[in-house]
Amino acid sequence: MDIVSLVITFVLAGLMLYLLVRLPLAILGNLRAGHRFREGLAGALEELRLSRMLKYLGIDQAEYLHKRQALEIRQHMERCDACDAKSRCDQVLEKDTAVETDALGFCANIDDLKTIRDPR
Repeated sequence: MDIVSLVITFVLAGLMLYLLVRLPLAILGNLRAGHRFREGLAGALEELRLSRMLKYLGIDQAEYLHKRQALEIRQHMERCDACDAKSRCDQVLEKDTAVETDALGFCANIDDLKTIRDPR
């Protein structure tokens, strides 16, 4: 084996070792960043009536944040924040007894939330 082949072999072996170390570190970094992003999303969700509506409809908030795409959650949050029926929403959410989802027609997110609650 000549010297060039030996050098190329060591360079390739070094690159493979670098990839074997660097790839898991990059994956862990991405997982941590995703977790921080979801925590921030959860915090922003708690500030809106949407979090109470999820509980009211029996939708687990942690599962909602985990299974739904961030874009969809942001759209729900924006609709909730821009809603004109906030006082009506507060009245409904203060009641202990759940009403039919048909009576929640004022909610801008009710159609999406019904499909999340009862997927078919």
